[in-house]
Amino acid sequence: MTTAAVPPPASDGPGPPYPPSPSGLIQRPRPRPHAALRLVCLPHAGGGPSVFRNWPMSLPAHVELVTVRLPGRESRIRERPYTSWTTLVNEVADALAREIPPPYVLFGHSLGGMLAYELTTRARSTDPPSMVSPSPGAPSPSGTPPVLRLPERLILAGCRAPDVPSPHPTLHELHGERFTAALAALAGSPPEVLRNRALLALLEPMLRADLELARTWPQHEPRPLPVPLTAFDAADDSMAPPATVARWRRYAPLGMRTHHLPGGHFSLHEHPKSFLTLLHDELPANSERVTTAWDPPEPAAHRTHTT
Repeated sequence: MTTAAVPPPASDGPGPPYPPSPSGLIQRPRPRPHAALRLVCLPHAGGGPSVFRNWPMSLPAHVELVTVRLPGRESRIRERPYTSWTTLVNEVADALAREIPPPYVLFGHSLGGMLAYELTTRARSTDPPSMVSPSPGAPSPSGTPPVLRLPERLILAGCRAPDVPSPHPTLHELHGERFTAALAALAGSPPEVLRNRALLALLEPMLRADLELARTWPQHEPRPLPVPLTAFDAADDSMAPPATVARWRRYAPLGMRTHHLPGGHFSLHEHPKSFLTLLHDELPANSERVTTAWDPPEPAAHRTHTT
């Protein structure tokens, strides 16, 4: 089986620094203020922006990587994590509307994919008639908050469809060694973290909060996507088996492309070269192609399915 070469690293250097994120939620590892497109990335349960730290150098120069930095992890480890879907979606949507000018693409892995879906179904293609904004993301003179615009495309990895129940509905209720053993079985927690009781105790509230969010998603009747969808599954993923990812087709009336990866739930991080090559192909090639009606490239027959 052949795999296309990874796109050449972006040749531009880091751009000038942005002002600090007003919300604290937005992070740009390699600023590109004049980029034609932003790739907004949402990590898996328990994950933070650092899981995407090596991605900017593999993205084309016209794409800026943006990560969402949720409280309770990494540099925000001592902050209270989100425990409510309503609060989480409201605050992230507001931050994106204010701080990320369109066009952009949303990417989410696992729990991040669930959040990306909620944000996409909440977004609008235009502002309401009563709202007049001087520029994208800016509030109106009347103080009306900015409206989250639709992404160009939603890209999900390792994320079950919203009509599929959680495969581990009671994981967040376990305690002590049983909780640690369950985390180890998921293969996403570094062994050195699980062996460090003090560090695990610091991370545990965030881990339980994330797992509870995943268990209680969705909290409404699933809605169809207003943009095209790309989904990545993995052959040995026990959290989101390929059959559960395939069920996204019923919520993708504008089309769905599927890429099949080897490995398990964290295949995208275990095989970054192959994954980033495929991800690159899902992004509009240049500013002229950035429209909500973007027509994706032809699929690679040996690893892609289109509906």
